[in-house]
Amino acid sequence: MKPRALIFHPAIAPYRVDLFNSLAAHYDATFYFEFHNPLEQNFNQQHLIEQLNFTPRYLAPGLWGIKNLRIEAWRLLREARPEIVFISEYNLLGLLVCLYRLLCQPRLRIVTLCDDNETKAKEASFIKRLTRKTLLRCLSAAILVDRRAQTWYEHHLPYRARYLYFPILQEDARFRQRLKEALPQSMALEHQLGWEGKRILLFVGRLVALKNVGTLIEAFRQVHTEQPDLRLLIVGEGPMRAEWEGMAQSEIAQGIIHFAGKHEGNALLAYYNLAHIFALPSTDELFGTVVNEALMAGCYSLCTSIAGAACLIEEGVNGAVFSPDSVEELTQKLRACMGSHSRKIRGDELAPNLMQTSYAQCFQDLCHALD
Repeated sequence: MKPRALIFHPAIAPYRVDLFNSLAAHYDATFYFEFHNPLEQNFNQQHLIEQLNFTPRYLAPGLWGIKNLRIEAWRLLREARPEIVFISEYNLLGLLVCLYRLLCQPRLRIVTLCDDNETKAKEASFIKRLTRKTLLRCLSAAILVDRRAQTWYEHHLPYRARYLYFPILQEDARFRQRLKEALPQSMALEHQLGWEGKRILLFVGRLVALKNVGTLIEAFRQVHTEQPDLRLLIVGEGPMRAEWEGMAQSEIAQGIIHFAGKHEGNALLAYYNLAHIFALPSTDELFGTVVNEALMAGCYSLCTSIAGAACLIEEGVNGAVFSPDSVEELTQKLRACMGSHSRKIRGDELAPNLMQTSYAQCFQDLCHALD
C-alpha cells in the first residue's frame, strides 16, 4: 500500500509538472492548488494539465480575502486522513496544517517545499522569520532547492525539521524527447533569422528589471567586437522590453540581437536548441529553472551567483558562475567560453545533455530520505 499523501501547492507551473507526477506515482496522493496560475506569471494551464498523471483540485479562496487563510484545509485533512502532507513555504496555510496535526493527528508528517536561496534565507522579513521558526518546530522536513541554503539552515535553524536538498529539475528523458520534437522548428528559426553557422547566446525569462538583461547586452557588445559571429537571442516579455530594445536598437537593426517575445511549450524548446551558450544575469533570483532547461539542451550556462541554480554549475565543465553586479566578470566568463563551445544544429541530432546529475537520481534520494 502506498502512503496516503495530501499535497497543497500554490499553482501548476511547467517546472513542477514532473515532480507532481512523481509524487502522484510514489504516494496515494491528492493534489489541491490555491490558484489557477502562479501569481507572478501566466502559463497555458490546459497544456500543463494535459501533462499531469492526476486530476488537480482547487481550494476555495482564502477567508476574508487573505490568500493563504484556507480553513477548508482542515476538512480535507479530516476526510483524507493522510500520513504525509506537503505544503509550500511558510504561511498561514502551513500554520493551519500544523495546528491540525497538534490537535487531531500527532503522528502526521508535514513537509514543506521551500524555494529560498541562501540570500533570501538570511534576509527574511520579521514575519517570515517568526512563521518559519514556528513551522520548523513542527515540520518533519523542509525540502530546499539550493544546497547553500540547506547548509545555512542546518547551521542557523536547529529545529525539529530535517533539511533535504532537491533542486527544481525536470525529468531528463521527457524533456530531451520534447527538445527532439522541436528540432524542425529550431532549424526553421535558424534559417528565418539568417543565423546559420553563428554562435548564439540565449536569455529566457520575464523582461523585468531584476532580470538584468541590460548587463547581458553590455557584456555581449564587448565580446561581439572580438567574436563577430556571436549573436544574442532574448526570449521573453515584460515591461522592460521597450527600454532594452531601445538600448540595443543598433544591434537589432544589424540583425545581431533579436527579441523573440514570450514562448511556451515546443516553441520555447526550439530556441533552446538554437543556442550554444545560455546566460541568467538576474540580480534577484530564487532558483532559475531555465538553467536546468538550458543545460539539458546542451547549452554551456553562465549563471548569476545569487540563484539557487548555481548549484547545478560545475565551473568550467558545464558553465560558470558570476556576480550579477559586474559587467566585467560576465564579459570575462562569456569570453572564456567562446572558444570551446561551438555546438551547431545538424538535422535531428541533439546536443549532449550537460546536467551533471539526473532528475531520477535526485528524486530517488529524496524519497529515500522521506521514507
